[in-house]
Amino acid sequence: MSTMWRGKHLLLQSRLTFQCVEFQSRSVSFQQNDKDIETRRRNLEKARSKYQLEQKTFKLTEDQRNEVNVVDVPPLIHTVPREENRSIIDMIRFTGTGAFYKAYQLLYGRGKWKIQDMINHFKTSYWLSKPNKPMGFEVWTQESVDNNQQTPLQRKQADHWFAWQRLNGVTRNLIRRVHEVPQQFDSFLDTIQDNHPYLEGLTLSKHAQNGTLYTVDLTDVNMGEVKPAAPMALFTVWKSKLLMPVAINIDANLPNAEVLTPSTVGTAKDVRAWVNARIWFNMVDAQFHESITHLGFTHMLMDGVSVCMHRNLSDRHPIYKLLLPHFQYMHIINKNAQDDLIEPGGFVDKDMYFGNIHMLKLIARHNKNWTYPTNASIHASLNSREANDIPGYFFRDDALRLHRAINQFVSEYASHYYRNKDLNVHSDQEIQSFRQELVRPRSMNGGGGCGMKGIPEFDNIQNLVDVLTNFIYICSVEHSATNFPQYDQYAFPPNMAATLHDKPDTCRSVLNLDHAMPNGYEMFSAIAVMKVLTLVLTNSLGSYESSYLNAMDNEGRSFVRKFQKDLAIIQKEIHQRNDAIIANNKENDVQEYPYEWLLPVKVLNSISI
Repeated sequence: MSTMWRGKHLLLQSRLTFQCVEFQSRSVSFQQNDKDIETRRRNLEKARSKYQLEQKTFKLTEDQRNEVNVVDVPPLIHTVPREENRSIIDMIRFTGTGAFYKAYQLLYGRGKWKIQDMINHFKTSYWLSKPNKPMGFEVWTQESVDNNQQTPLQRKQADHWFAWQRLNGVTRNLIRRVHEVPQQFDSFLDTIQDNHPYLEGLTLSKHAQNGTLYTVDLTDVNMGEVKPAAPMALFTVWKSKLLMPVAINIDANLPNAEVLTPSTVGTAKDVRAWVNARIWFNMVDAQFHESITHLGFTHMLMDGVSVCMHRNLSDRHPIYKLLLPHFQYMHIINKNAQDDLIEPGGFVDKDMYFGNIHMLKLIARHNKNWTYPTNASIHASLNSREANDIPGYFFRDDALRLHRAINQFVSEYASHYYRNKDLNVHSDQEIQSFRQELVRPRSMNGGGGCGMKGIPEFDNIQNLVDVLTNFIYICSVEHSATNFPQYDQYAFPPNMAATLHDKPDTCRSVLNLDHAMPNGYEMFSAIAVMKVLTLVLTNSLGSYESSYLNAMDNEGRSFVRKFQKDLAIIQKEIHQRNDAIIANNKENDVQEYPYEWLLPVKVLNSISI
């Protein structure tokens, strides 16, 4: 084992693992009481030279940059410093997994695949069933979707899975209560309400009055592009306990668009149009998910926050030590995403429905309208969507548990170091500089900041705690909830396809579901990406690597231990809830699905993959 110093950083290099682990000084101090202020300033200057914000152009032409309005995309780090690289072991796992499934794609991803071909392959493939077969495949086969032997109960179960995805799938932040029937469904009220299996004899207007009508609106994902995919769906609470779908307007931006409804009677052919509408809706949801929920507003948004932290907080600052574990490997995975997924010719361009220009336009538009009070908080999201009392919204329940635990941890930690005095926050020059760079407008000419709107003044402990809590929440809870279910959802294309062929306006006349399915190359491309993106490369929430704990003082580590105890309680509560779900499911009724993705052990500290 050899050692060498770089500034105040001790770099350990093992000849066996070639792993680089960076330790920050155990000294914990604010600028105003640092006994070695000159070294602190020199180290911050070095950090500012290594960590610089840049408005990326993603190798777009000038016309494409103007079309996207790239200045509104969240800024990223200019160059990834060496110390942000993965360990050699994690690098081997990352590249090895990608190479293996790329070879798998080349071996099997040829020609057109029918759904039955996909089913047969998943049933027999060891590598696509490790550790488990994807949940989307399991539901499709267990509920005999598009099969003449499908029972009414199986149809209801498949419909509930479609609704469950809105609450607990990869995109869980769009469903909202409506108090009147959306105009996109006004012309179809009789069609929707006639013998509907889940409206329980009530009109849509009555459900809206009762507070049991919800919508998921994906119309703005289209952004006026040629590809006509702008669906909107209605949902209701059935039997006071389960969310169920009511109708899908397959292209709600068109005045003569089709509206499809579920049915529990008839042959597979009779309900095929409805199943096809679900498939198209989920595919468009996938475009929103990868653009906004995932890439844009976890990866990209937090990349700039990390840069601002490194540029403005000394590695001796207690808030630096608090935040640093939640940025582990983030810059390098974002560089990988930029090179392999986003830029021309990458996965988004080749194997997703809308392509990279459309994705970046979506991100730019949403980021231009992003404000901290509205978009950074799980509480604000739930309140604005009136989604606090939807039954079966297990993501919400678990996310709020974890948010409270993070907030308690951050509050106790920050209050200790600022000695419970708001004035100490106000007079902390480094934390004030951190905020200033967060809110400074973005610029294509250098010198810009993140352009975050609505970040509160750091003039008291509470405001600082709120911001730090939400940043840590996004890096850990929000990213884990949106990232790690991806293989479950995307691997089997009929469940949630990254791309489909043809147009959705042929839903009612569709003779079979195979014609729109991605080809073999596209299907296995998505599988390869999702296998890589669901690798676990870092520790679970609150379980910090020794390098981060060693950088803290005894008080800091004591707060971490209490945080870990709180998380253990949450872990037990979620297990108990899931056990109760399974115990209460009745054999001859629609089953509820347990939700495990926010078990603390499954939530990672950082956006590391």
